[in-house]
Amino acid sequence: MKEGFGKLTSLKEAKEVILNLIKEKNDEIIELDRALKRVLAEDIIAKIDVPHFKKSAMDGFAVRAKDTFGATNVNPKELRVIGSVKIGTVPKKTITNRECMAVSTGCMLPNGADSVLMVEFTERKNHKITIYKAVTPGENIIDIGSDIKKGKLVGKKGELINPRTIGNLASQGIKKIRVKKKPVVAYFSIGDEIIKAGEKLEKGKIYDINSKTIIAGLKEYNCDVIDLGIVKDNKEKIKETIKKGLRADFIIFSGGSSLGEKDLMCKAVSEIGTILIHGIAVKPGKPVLVGKVKNKLVLGLPGYPTSSLSNFYILVIPIIEKMLNVRYPLNTIKARLARKVVSTIGRYEFMAVKIEDNRVIPIMRGSSSITTLSEADGFIEIEENTEVLEKDSLVTVRLF
Repeated sequence: MKEGFGKLTSLKEAKEVILNLIKEKNDEIIELDRALKRVLAEDIIAKIDVPHFKKSAMDGFAVRAKDTFGATNVNPKELRVIGSVKIGTVPKKTITNRECMAVSTGCMLPNGADSVLMVEFTERKNHKITIYKAVTPGENIIDIGSDIKKGKLVGKKGELINPRTIGNLASQGIKKIRVKKKPVVAYFSIGDEIIKAGEKLEKGKIYDINSKTIIAGLKEYNCDVIDLGIVKDNKEKIKETIKKGLRADFIIFSGGSSLGEKDLMCKAVSEIGTILIHGIAVKPGKPVLVGKVKNKLVLGLPGYPTSSLSNFYILVIPIIEKMLNVRYPLNTIKARLARKVVSTIGRYEFMAVKIEDNRVIPIMRGSSSITTLSEADGFIEIEENTEVLEKDSLVTVRLF
């Protein structure tokens, strides 16, 4: 008979133990085209103004504003067209008294011009235009550095690179950037009852859910994954699989860490390494195992899908954040509980919820049900010293 979990480790202490086994990743240089969702490892300063030349913001005519003063529908003025500017070229002519040049949006402004008159306010005949509106200096012009000034910070160290960041860097002609290396995580599921998708489903067997959800979560948070598959309830096979996973930065498994007859992870880890924690004060997800094998973290998540995935959010994401030296943004809202919630003193609770009509509705299907999280909009965190949250209590919902 196995002993019980005994005194459970608090979530705070468990995080400290886990993070003490984790080191920040080194940097690498990659192509900008592969940088989406990566973490920038250095500040990047603009070396050029964007744009680096004055250009037209409209289709029309580049003019000297003073030549248009007083022009109206009833008092039009006339200008001489001395040519046109092709986009992407440098104008060769200079505009002087009562002259203009045809321009398209984005064209470089010719010397002498200080504004652009929109084509809608003109009529052209041969080499002359009649204008029916005055413009002011700088009107319809995009000035040098109006978007990005030379010397401006265009990429911040520790920033999660998104399409907007990539646009800023591309404006500087940057081809390669320095980013944090991706964490490499080995994962496997444990259980005689677990089978792969596509295999024949027999009584007593279940398809492997956790490998799909946890691996997807790791990839979403910027990790490369070594998928070690499904391991049967066999201590020697488990030990062998852990050893295979040591080429990764750390190892995650699900199942096999509780107190059942075939929950063999404790024995397997203790025979090739050290068990640091077995059981943490969280609900759901108590049967967490934290071990160390050759100075690599071995993290055991519960077999129940909701427990496994909820522990991913509260335990694994902080690991990734430390390795990448980044904080992932939290998307949260505040709303009021639709009903009273009773929690367990001494245990942190992760409670999946739905938002309906700006009310927070707890989902109480249990940790064995994957739909507990798949149908949730987010979760609320109930601290260890909280026993009751009354109906209409204002809570913070962390959205998925």
